[in-house]
Amino acid sequence: MAHPAGRDMLAALLAQWARERGDVPGDVAWRFHLAEDAWRDLLACLVADPSPFAGLWCDGRAVFAALAPQGGGMLVLSTPVEMQRYWGLSSACPAASVYERMIHDLWGVEALDARDLRPWLDHGAWEVTWPLSERRVPVQGAAVAEFREVAEVLRAGGTICEYGPADGGFHAPAYLRLALPGARVVDAQWWMGYAHRGIVARMRGSDPAQALRLAGRIDGAASVAHQAALARAMEHAMGQEVARPVAAVRAMLCELERVATVLFDVGGVAAAAGDARLARACAQAREHVMAFCGTVFGRRMLMDVVAFGDGGVSVADFVPRAEEFRARLHGAHARLEALYRHPRGLGGLVRGLGVLPAGTARGLGVTGVVARASGGEGDLRHLTPGYHDGWLPAGVEQAGDVDARMRVCLATVGVSVRILGALGDAVARMPPATDAASSPAGDGEGTGWAEGPRGAIRYWVRMQAGQLAAVGICDPTPAHMLASEIAMREAHDTDMPVIMRSFGLSPAGADL
Repeated sequence: MAHPAGRDMLAALLAQWARERGDVPGDVAWRFHLAEDAWRDLLACLVADPSPFAGLWCDGRAVFAALAPQGGGMLVLSTPVEMQRYWGLSSACPAASVYERMIHDLWGVEALDARDLRPWLDHGAWEVTWPLSERRVPVQGAAVAEFREVAEVLRAGGTICEYGPADGGFHAPAYLRLALPGARVVDAQWWMGYAHRGIVARMRGSDPAQALRLAGRIDGAASVAHQAALARAMEHAMGQEVARPVAAVRAMLCELERVATVLFDVGGVAAAAGDARLARACAQAREHVMAFCGTVFGRRMLMDVVAFGDGGVSVADFVPRAEEFRARLHGAHARLEALYRHPRGLGGLVRGLGVLPAGTARGLGVTGVVARASGGEGDLRHLTPGYHDGWLPAGVEQAGDVDARMRVCLATVGVSVRILGALGDAVARMPPATDAASSPAGDGEGTGWAEGPRGAIRYWVRMQAGQLAAVGICDPTPAHMLASEIAMREAHDTDMPVIMRSFGLSPAGADL
């Protein structure tokens, strides 16, 4: 069930704040500067309905929150930092706790009434504390953070299982701790920070080309989506609008990336569950997609294909081969569907595993495949230039288990195949975009977004003299990490790899 009361409260507050600053009736206001009292009113709205929360960040002087109200778009609200403190949002929005912990690690700004005070990025190995703050100081002594103990496990004399970067396995750079008083998990905790590369600090002061290059390396599975979202945010801040052919090309590149990433995720779950045939078929189909991208665009993983303004990679070689590629991918998708539904296929192996209830998913603000598998609707492609509503999927799954997530993934591939065919036809009929290089200049704030392969990616930027002065990045991974912890509880320990892989987790997106 949705929370109409919470939505109504938020809409009323936004209308009130707009009137107070004299907005023209009917204008879509997306940016609000809030005093402490108004920020706490916002917190009260989120207590009633946490689902609009999309992200949180800081620039040292203020804390910013991104909201994604029903119907799409992006609102950015900020409140000044007073005495290095602000009222945290995690008491209302559990996913905000990840961002609050990152803000404290990077800026030394503390969230009042926070759900979780543990470090997220800084585990005692940095040379300075609060590296982005003007108050940063050298570290005098090491202090390593610790996991919380699980009383039930201690009483039962149970086992703590640990998976992480130092255990000799080929895992992502994240540390997972499972508490097992018996054969089933009663608590799961992620410990992050191993993939932190100082992306926000490195983006500040960069020009659009430099910022886009960094964005493309945040997550190799969503490189195009990150670059497209950041490019749109910078263009919004500069008052620029790209030509229709450029928007269509960006959509095409996003769909190619989506197919490759989803095939990787489904293949990973199949391999973890022991379905070798489906895993092999996914790997073959993904290799075909990546080889095609390498031939047509010169980049198998589609990094650095999006540029600020009307630049970017050419698709001249794509159009004549689009129908052949689409037909081959359509055949591969049909084979994957058949293998998944085979009596001994993956569908029968994962049904009922790793359930994420619909209410929990909505409260955490998960997006993408994870949300649609737990009854959630929403797809940022509806709001993205280059797409038509008639191309996009309708309907969701309700079970919230691994099976539902895999069925949504396979449906996503089918939708992307249709979109690629439609885009190929559309681009063939469009006049080519001009090659004139954009020369960004001026000041302004802007937002941009993209529906990434694993969920919504949103950016806010502040531009000064054509350079990026501040940036806020909202990746789907933090919410999905928390969701996976919940889905792993009460599951058998041998099912952990399957459940983890079904969330498509990318630690790099959570360690900004």
